[in-house]
Amino acid sequence: MTHVIRDLLLSDIGPAVRLLEECRGLPDTKPADIAQFVSEVSKGAPGVVTVVDGRIVGVVQARTVADEAWINVVMIDPAWRNQGFGSAMIQRLEEQLLHLGVLKLSALLAEAQAGETALLNRGFTPTHGLVLYEKLEPIAPASMLIVDQYGGEILSAELWDRVAGMEEEKAIIAGRVVAPLADPGTASRVGVRAPATVMLFGPPGTGKTTFAKAIAGTLGWPFIELLPSKLESGSDPMSAELRTAMTDLLQLDQAVVFIDEFDEIASARERNPGTKGVVNELLKMIPSFRSATGHLLICATNFIADIDSAVLRPGRFDLVIPIGPPDLTARRSLWAAALASMDQKEVDIEALAQATEGYTPGDVELAAQRAAAVVFDRIRSGVEPDHITFEDLQNAIARTRGSVTPEIRDNFAAEVSRFARV
Repeated sequence: MTHVIRDLLLSDIGPAVRLLEECRGLPDTKPADIAQFVSEVSKGAPGVVTVVDGRIVGVVQARTVADEAWINVVMIDPAWRNQGFGSAMIQRLEEQLLHLGVLKLSALLAEAQAGETALLNRGFTPTHGLVLYEKLEPIAPASMLIVDQYGGEILSAELWDRVAGMEEEKAIIAGRVVAPLADPGTASRVGVRAPATVMLFGPPGTGKTTFAKAIAGTLGWPFIELLPSKLESGSDPMSAELRTAMTDLLQLDQAVVFIDEFDEIASARERNPGTKGVVNELLKMIPSFRSATGHLLICATNFIADIDSAVLRPGRFDLVIPIGPPDLTARRSLWAAALASMDQKEVDIEALAQATEGYTPGDVELAAQRAAAVVFDRIRSGVEPDHITFEDLQNAIARTRGSVTPEIRDNFAAEVSRFARV
């Protein structure tokens, strides 16, 4: 079964109406005004559908007035309920409405009607009796314009749970980064200062960007990535582009600002004089982030030793966190996650984890997909077995070189000793 959650199109009106008619009269389902639905969708009203194997099995549609919106339709085929489709559709609808400047979203349901769980999962607050579900969106329309200007996005809190393994790194980031920002009152009461600037370092592919996005999703703050290549593309020098971007983003009430490949723009000035202007600008802007509540600057690098020492000095970055290659425990989790949705039998995950030292999360995914591709071709040719075997995975591992060599691992260990500050 494959499913897609996407925006509602004009061509979806017919199949969506059939779903609404099929569900009419179900005791736990709010009847939809089909004529109103067709009229509003024809005029461009926002909506989302779930499509399973080419068939629409879910639809959510809203009506907007100024900075408010009402969800008129929440409908899911009874055969496809309780699989998270409702929550996922409402999340995508919220993303549409944020871009339309909507600040408040409401839905009216009777208790125990279909859609109630999805609304609760998405943070709507009910009032009892005839249940009015309401939610104030976390970003004001003016702020959303800035987020859109820099290609930002609102990420799901579920990203945190998708970070397989890496339990040591997750514990550090959860305790030292996320918790003080999510609960500033308790942090302040015991004297813990919430971080405003964090550096993540480690070998390529170890999940630094994934962690940055997971932090933003958990906090519910917009995630904005400033790409070095994009900062270079303007007519102004990179230092001026950086100053403009960071000044704009400081206007937001809350934001996670992420700069990857940080060594490209902040390498040591004595070795790379061309970065002098950017480094000087960073030294001016970092204090602004440290003094503005609700803002977190996360930078990531594969080569922390190349970064200008003045930028890394205590007082500039609150935390310098190593994100290393997955250890044995993490590799077990990575393999379990990669194989969870695959048709496989009698696979020894412990042996796979032992055989893949030096693998990053991307390496594990690549090897698993290579094994799956072999089995897919085998099935199409009518050859048995028709599932993934341990041997298929062993052969895929033999074809996949781990990204973290012993030399890289030793160098990372030395960098942890020299630079880590948690």
